[in-house]
Amino acid sequence: RVDRRCCADAALATAHGLELVLLKPRRFMNLNGLSVASAAEIYNLGPEDIYLVHDDLDKALGKVAIKLGGSARGHNGVQSCISALHSSDMTRLRVGIGRP
Repeated sequence: RVDRRCCADAALATAHGLELVLLKPRRFMNLNGLSVASAAEIYNLGPEDIYLVHDDLDKALGKVAIKLGGSARGHNGVQSCISALHSSDMTRLRVGIGRP
């Protein structure tokens, strides 16, 4: 469903006893941190509760990596999230898209 409070598509789910909020921001990539920060406030989530899924040009197509914290490594969407949350402590799932 569209959640106008955070300008995103949101879905609530439960898996293995955990309550999940799946969020797809509807803003430009370099502003999506505003949606993530709004959702974090609405659903009472801290940066450590957030799993950020994003593309990675430096990984081969289809390869995935997970890491905790760190810099944005030039990704404007990740930088937007770090800036809006005032923290880089979120877990990131990097999905390789390869270079053209």
